[in-house]
Amino acid sequence: MTIVSRLSTFTFSNRLNSENLRVQREAHDVQLQIASGKKSVSLKGVSRDVQRLLNSESDLVRLDTQNIVAETALARINHMFSGMGAMLDLANNFLQTLTQNLSGPFLNPPSLQAIASNSEESLSSLLNANLGGRFLFSGNHLDIPPVDLTDPLYTPQIVPSVANTGYYQGDNTQQLATIADGYTVNYGVTADDIGFEQLFRAMNLVANNPSNPAAVTEAHALVNSAIDDIATRRTDISSKATLIESQITNNGDEAALLKDIISTLEDVDLAEASVRLTQFETQLEASYATTARILRLSLTDFIR
Repeated sequence: MTIVSRLSTFTFSNRLNSENLRVQREAHDVQLQIASGKKSVSLKGVSRDVQRLLNSESDLVRLDTQNIVAETALARINHMFSGMGAMLDLANNFLQTLTQNLSGPFLNPPSLQAIASNSEESLSSLLNANLGGRFLFSGNHLDIPPVDLTDPLYTPQIVPSVANTGYYQGDNTQQLATIADGYTVNYGVTADDIGFEQLFRAMNLVANNPSNPAAVTEAHALVNSAIDDIATRRTDISSKATLIESQITNNGDEAALLKDIISTLEDVDLAEASVRLTQFETQLEASYATTARILRLSLTDFIR
């Protein structure tokens, strides 16, 4: 091509090449958006909304963390609720045995002693329940079984009996769960609660005095009182479970809104992006064709 031809097409071809490069960059960006599903692979691409995006993501992490805490607490409460139901069944069965023993023929002492001892061991097993390796009725001593009937402080009961929680190995701290900003729920029951202590005492009293009617009578009263207390405590943790379930739902609703906001800020509209890509490709094809025609022109085409 002569220098005259190059001079005649330079301005147009240079301008078209610059425009082609711009359209190619934009088409490439749209291709990345379609491939990633995001408006940009870096925060730079959403610079106008970056603070709002970071705040929304931070809030979402906070809500997710709070729900993990809440769901863990709820699982523990539900496990405790189920276990206390089994304890009430055990207490009622033992109470029925004592009632029959007081109102009818006295069971032979070895049989009554065996029932009381087995019941005591069953109650100990229920209170030593754990979830995920963490004991439920130990307060903050989550790695320590709360009940040890062999502890020297847990002495055999005699008539009249006295309260004795020498079997208890935990502390008196209830578990706390922060399930929302400024909203902390204390929950749980410890194995030295009055209802459990009375039930243990009644069983121990009968196990050590199976032939003493006074011991059976006192044990009967203790079990009645224990049933009332355990039922009340069970109702209390059930109400805590309801509160936590409600907050989990609220957190979930708020998290869903935040995800929508984040999606609006981050995610690309694939249908709209596909249309734009088609437009860029069409524009490039037309531009390439124009460029080819211009390159075939020369100054002589205009001065003939």
